[in-house]
Amino acid sequence: MSREEHIQQAAFGHLQRDYVLNPVTALAFYTSSTNGQQYLLAGEDTDIKVYHVQTSRLCGQLPVFGAQSIHGIAVSPVDASQQPSLILVWGGHSVKVLPRDTIELLISGRRHGELDLTKNVIEAKAPDWIFDGRISPFGDNRIVLLTAHNEVIQAHADPAGGPLVFDDIRSPSRPILYSGNFFWASEEHVLVAAGTVFGEIVVWKCYLGASKKEQNCEVLFVFTGHEGSIFGVHISPEIRTSTGETLRLLASCSDDRTIRVWDITERHEVSEHQILDGYESHISDVRETGFGFGNNVEATACKDNSTRCLATVMGHASRIWQVEFPQIQSSSETSNTIELYSFGEDATAQKWSLSLDLQPSGSDTAILASLHPAAKLTHQSTHSNHSGKHIWSHAMAYKGDDLTIATGGSDGKVALIGAGIKHFSSSVTDKPEKTEAIDQLLDKRKTVAWSLADVLQSSKLDNKRREEPNGISNGLASPPQKRPKNAKEAFNRYTFISDKRLLAATNSGRIFIGAFEDEIIWTELALPDEIGQIVFSHSLLGASTVSPIALIGTNNGDIYYYVESGTQSLELLTKVDGKVADIFCLSDANETSRDSHLQFLVTILRSAHAAIVQFDPSTLTTRHTEVDLDPGFMVTAAAFTQGYLVLGSRKGIITVFERNEDDKYSAVLTIEVHRDEAITSILPLQSRAGQPHSYILSTCRDGKYRIHEIATTASQPGAALIHETLPPFVTSVEGAWFSNGSERANDLMLCGFRSSNFVVWNESQRHEVATVDCGGSSRSYAWAPIRDHPDGFRFVFTKAGQMHVFSQTLAPRKTIKAGGHGREIKAVSASSGRYIATAAEDTVIRIWEHSSNEHERLGLCCVAALERHATGIQALRWHGDEYLFSSGGNEEFFVWKLNRLDSDDFRGLAVVCEAVFPDRSEIGDARITDFDVTCTVGGDDGAREFSVSMALSNSTLQTYAYTRKAGFRLLRRSTYTGACLTQIRHLGRDHVLTAATDGHLAIYSNVDREGEPGEEDPANDPASMPFVTRIHQNTVKSLDVRQVPTSDDGSSSEYIVVTGGDDNALGITHIRLSSPAAQGHVPKVIIKNKSIIRSAHAAALTGVAIARLEGDAVVVITGANDQRVRVWRLRGQARAQLLDDRYSAVADAGDLDVFGGEGTKVIVAGVGFEVWGLEI
Repeated sequence: MSREEHIQQAAFGHLQRDYVLNPVTALAFYTSSTNGQQYLLAGEDTDIKVYHVQTSRLCGQLPVFGAQSIHGIAVSPVDASQQPSLILVWGGHSVKVLPRDTIELLISGRRHGELDLTKNVIEAKAPDWIFDGRISPFGDNRIVLLTAHNEVIQAHADPAGGPLVFDDIRSPSRPILYSGNFFWASEEHVLVAAGTVFGEIVVWKCYLGASKKEQNCEVLFVFTGHEGSIFGVHISPEIRTSTGETLRLLASCSDDRTIRVWDITERHEVSEHQILDGYESHISDVRETGFGFGNNVEATACKDNSTRCLATVMGHASRIWQVEFPQIQSSSETSNTIELYSFGEDATAQKWSLSLDLQPSGSDTAILASLHPAAKLTHQSTHSNHSGKHIWSHAMAYKGDDLTIATGGSDGKVALIGAGIKHFSSSVTDKPEKTEAIDQLLDKRKTVAWSLADVLQSSKLDNKRREEPNGISNGLASPPQKRPKNAKEAFNRYTFISDKRLLAATNSGRIFIGAFEDEIIWTELALPDEIGQIVFSHSLLGASTVSPIALIGTNNGDIYYYVESGTQSLELLTKVDGKVADIFCLSDANETSRDSHLQFLVTILRSAHAAIVQFDPSTLTTRHTEVDLDPGFMVTAAAFTQGYLVLGSRKGIITVFERNEDDKYSAVLTIEVHRDEAITSILPLQSRAGQPHSYILSTCRDGKYRIHEIATTASQPGAALIHETLPPFVTSVEGAWFSNGSERANDLMLCGFRSSNFVVWNESQRHEVATVDCGGSSRSYAWAPIRDHPDGFRFVFTKAGQMHVFSQTLAPRKTIKAGGHGREIKAVSASSGRYIATAAEDTVIRIWEHSSNEHERLGLCCVAALERHATGIQALRWHGDEYLFSSGGNEEFFVWKLNRLDSDDFRGLAVVCEAVFPDRSEIGDARITDFDVTCTVGGDDGAREFSVSMALSNSTLQTYAYTRKAGFRLLRRSTYTGACLTQIRHLGRDHVLTAATDGHLAIYSNVDREGEPGEEDPANDPASMPFVTRIHQNTVKSLDVRQVPTSDDGSSSEYIVVTGGDDNALGITHIRLSSPAAQGHVPKVIIKNKSIIRSAHAAALTGVAIARLEGDAVVVITGANDQRVRVWRLRGQARAQLLDDRYSAVADAGDLDVFGGEGTKVIVAGVGFEVWGLEI
């Protein structure tokens, strides 16, 4: 019988937060007065984390508020005065002003504890929610705050950290705001822009020095036009145009997905009454409710909107949260263009160009145009650096004229974009003497178009100036022909010899060599007569060879070579029997480091044979080895690994060849990867020293990349798929390589096509490196990474009859802090070893590896992201560190197999989807709300059998046996009542426990019975009827079970069941189960005791976990939607002790779990996640 618990409180202090990854809600750049370097202050929940921008290093964090997330950070201008500078921080009603010394001590490391730096700074409480704040640029320690009801509060700060002194509240009217922005126009007044809930924008002046008797507020404008709430407003600095006029603009964004730019310039030279037909600039009131205009807003304001609104544009895929003008505008005298940035719910930052159309001075039209110039907003670029939804914060900084923008998202990531990134690359500052040269290289991120005539002209100039250093030898005459052979001659084939040399051929057989220096210098190669159509060898990737080389095949079987350090002509290398179809380089960095010989695979058109050509550059000798191919096998990729030749075909097949006694290569193994989708590249992975494993990474036009292990120890080679991933960036993956720069060595890089764009993707860091609009994959192209630059890349392609060359040495973005899920996490599960899995509404499963050193602060690193689910994920379960199971909507259920590679190249976690649940219902729209997995058979050979019980939202309970070879086999299926099943656990091998939306626990017998396997339990069978007991008033949202020892002879078992409900209650139930044999196949269930803690939290308990057993007591962790984490010691007979109660940084908590020895760590997941250390 349920009864209310008596709760005792113990001294708190058992929980210590170890790790937090949650939305970044505030950002501000900070320049150190000590070392002059740039830092980024990031508001992450209640703390400020300080990052060194150049190295992305976390310098430390400052606790600011107790239980209030930070919403804004303002740093006083560097040149304010000689007075001590301040950092203003606010969130909700809370305000703190931190001395600059606080940050300086933190970044210098001269501190005894992070808490000591801020504990003496007094937190002030404003009378209302704060939307914006600014520190006076005049060095007088004043600050201004804008509240949610359009009120300005002036305050005086104590530089030593004393209490904040508030002055009077000033406001012309009190509408409800969703956004606001300050501009400190002079020492006496600030400009205020306020965006209301009802779609209006109020622009007004606040006179800070005026007394109560004097007019201290002046409304300048009230704008209407948006069709939704105003989510963002920003006032520009004064902008001087080419006509000499000075403008001040206002940008706004709204729920209607539009961006508007308004002219808020105050003009006195021309009477606005004459121009605007009597518009009065002082408005006493604005609309404070959403019901009609009434008399609050003058009708003439509507007339002014059409002239004051300069431009409107639809932007982003969803709501727009923020807009901002850069404070330093590079407005050209001829174009009058102004930059504007927007940040939205779609997790993108977008750049816009505002073009002002100004008339020449002197006419009446010019007077009107100068008052309200016409303008146009044009989209310039989109930056997608965050996953999921929402960019919640941003900040801007300048170095010279270069702008750097930091963005913080709901995924917890902090990223940089903009031209100023080049100043924060470690490759620049590691070698200061080379800064200027490298800076020139970093500016080379662009696409240059070359027509054939342009290349010919460049080739002529090069023949005149023929320079010896780093160029082509001087000793040969120029090719005789210097004009196109015909009007349709164009470039149609490319290959890179190295990252500094490019070969380009025309459709008439002419070949040009392009040298990448300050610009591309072209030279036409002298060719043999009647060379005809040619085929280039594919680019050699990875580390450069001893002598970079390219092979050129012809229709008659001749194969020529060109060496980077050679002459301007091609040299005949060898000949094959038939027309050359394709040439693949087989040598990699490991081969060339041991042997100077280069090896190429040459395929022959309409032939079942290919040839491996071994070439010694030092002696110019060749050797041929025949390869036997299956009829119709068209080679699209080739590589050597551990003595085996591995070929990929156009039909999605990988074949492994072995050299036989006849000195030929014949097929010994065939792997079907994907039917009718071409294998685009094969990359051997280097095994660790002393390891016999042989791995190959292949990319495919189905958009996936895979890793296979080739078993070479057995008499007959075999292959196993151990990793398969669908990256989110492309529809077709064309190639893969590992970066070799000093910053991020061994990052896995992928490239491929997405619609009309060619995309380079960093799979290890999971972000885009480059995007090139090339028109799609149906064209000639080639690509090559640039050595010693992790993000360096070259791409050449044909578009509109011209050759386009894209070069990049530095990506247009930089990650300061890696993020996670961009949506709410709904499930979390910790393995018994080193991994934690999280699943969110973005349908992605992320696997995190946690450090196991108990003496250091916990670190988490995302090692895999699984994107197979198409619906919301409901539950996750581990078996050891090897298997992960996941369920979702539409009866999705996946089995994932995890593998750790013994490879020095691939450092991630190899994961493959081993099985997909096939036994869906006829409709197939139910959710698998929860499941449990028990390993019933575990063999030495790794073969395992699992018992999987699933709870479905249609009140169905079903149990399957699963093995890798046999798949899923239905054992039994039962039906509960009309209530939805929400939780399920195995109670040993013989019972299944479920919980439902009706607040009841139900226990089913799981023993074998007579009848066909999988037959639904009959309703009148007593053995199939569940034992039911009520715990909660409504839905059981969370549940955990732990078996407890018994004192009998093993004829029964006992379990502690802890539940969390939607009724805010925590329940504990002690269950005793008799074995089937002892009861004649009718197991008996006894409830030894049960109790309930009413109001255990102030909201629904979404997560409960048993941390440990202590004799007759159990230690339980609970999490809820009230953002509290609590630790309980529960005993039977209505006794409970609250051990700890802490504020949680995780909003909308969805789940929690414990891990580590004796439950020493707790992870709480929701909007982000956090990890707590538990000591009892």
